[in-house]
Amino acid sequence: MLVSRPIVSRLFQQSVRRYHNEHFKAPTMDELPVPRGSWQTQHDANQRRYNLALLFGVAFTAGTLVIAKASGLVYLNYSPPKSLD
Repeated sequence: MLVSRPIVSRLFQQSVRRYHNEHFKAPTMDELPVPRGSWQTQHDANQRRYNLALLFGVAFTAGTLVIAKASGLVYLNYSPPKSLD
């Protein structure tokens, strides 16, 4: 019984986790990428793409609502019904 105690306790003991070896060098600011080109032209290109995606989404949603309303599948409850039946 006494001999098994150190063996069992060693199995449950947590070891130190090492995520890198001894040749690891900490990263520095010199390793970061250097920006190139005009930020304004990149910003304008990104905004153009985002605005196109926004317009497509709004047009698709509006088209879907118009088609659903025209087909009679959806009643939008914007006015009281004409009859209670």
